Amino acid sequence: MGKEREEIRNLMESLVAMADEVGVMLNMAIQAFSNPEPGAALKLREKDKRINRMENIHDAKCLRILALYQPEADDLRTVFMALKINNDLERIGDHAINVGERAESLAAPPPQAYKSRIERMGHLSLGMLSDALTAFVARDTALAKNVISRDDEADDLLRETIEEMLKPESVQCADMEMAISIVLAAKELERVADLCTNLAEDVVFMAEGETIKHQGKV
Repeated sequence: MGKEREEIRNLMESLVAMADEVGVMLNMAIQAFSNPEPGAALKLREKDKRINRMENIHDAKCLRILALYQPEADDLRTVFMALKINNDLERIGDHAINVGERAESLAAPPPQAYKSRIERMGHLSLGMLSDALTAFVARDTALAKNVISRDDEADDLLRETIEEMLKPESVQCADMEMAISIVLAAKELERVADLCTNLAEDVVFMAEGETIKHQGKV
């Protein structure tokens, strides 16, 4: 049992390191959108190669633990959730690349109002990611449920962005290519918030054995 717990602990520490790398990618994408520069997406894709390698390593670690130790109850839920979290982290990295690609398509920085909203969505998602992983390590269901409660703010910011773009004065004045990039970047960040919510829901299941997905807000 001691060796099994040690391998699970090492797995969790490695997942936290992966989450840190994904957070760096997400922050790079947000910065690139505020201050567009050539090569931003390429830098993100290079970092994503490391994320993909980490995902494969974690999958192998999880399968090793399941095969060697046949964990039960809490340990089984932890390994099962680690597999899901591993996949969600990789997907967040992909969304960060998409934001970087949208940023690279801009000929100039977006108007301040939109830039501020994208930055708010980005920092919201970064905070949700950080807290979801803290909750995972500490089995802190209160913090996990707090993360889940923040998903509404991301939805509201996306809706506000779309509604602003549809105003007659915005349609007349906006560069349509820029407008599309802003909306698509906002949608990518809203999906990141959704994935962080998934992580937090997984923490509740891991710690309490309770499935709260599709049950409304906690």
